[in-house]
Amino acid sequence: METNYFKPTKTPITYIIVAINIIVFIVLEIMGDTTNGIFMLYNGAMNPDYILDNGEWYRLFTSTFMHFGIEHLANNMLLLFLLGQIFEEAVGPTRFLGIYLGSGLTGSFLSFFMMCLMGQNDIVAGASGAIFGIIGGMIVVILVNRGRYQGISTRRMLFMAVLTLYFGFATSGTDNVGHVGGLVAGIILTFLSYGLTTIIKRKHSKMLQ
Repeated sequence: METNYFKPTKTPITYIIVAINIIVFIVLEIMGDTTNGIFMLYNGAMNPDYILDNGEWYRLFTSTFMHFGIEHLANNMLLLFLLGQIFEEAVGPTRFLGIYLGSGLTGSFLSFFMMCLMGQNDIVAGASGAIFGIIGGMIVVILVNRGRYQGISTRRMLFMAVLTLYFGFATSGTDNVGHVGGLVAGIILTFLSYGLTTIIKRKHSKMLQ
């Protein structure tokens, strides 16, 4: 009798997104220097002038898969890998992908919008907005599940969100608008796609009892 030792992962999207970010980083490192802002700009980083003058709106998306150096990549991927698996298992792969991409694009767009208002012309890249979307989403998941999910409490998740935001504001060169935008987008998208349906199903099942 043959035994199949292969067990498909419950969180495929998390692994795929982490892999894509790493592959993009390796390719860019082979091509040049990811710590060089001009090099990153030429290869898809977000910048108001390039978007407005050249109509290169795709940069709002491509920039969310680019990182300035190995430390930037490692920090983001560690957080994504640890929290992403828990969040994806809670909401499912399809919702996870939508929330991740939606949060990343929202954070990127708000960062672009704020720079336009402030007359800034920074070069921005990183998955932080999307990852903050996961943090926001996890807050919703925990609240919907009566204050705790897989050993994580609402208080602990809120503390993590506040602490991560604090380090962002305390560190120069951090895209804090993108972080806040991603966080808020993650909360809204998760509540609409997961929170509401979970609450409705729970109330419906109680009515049938």
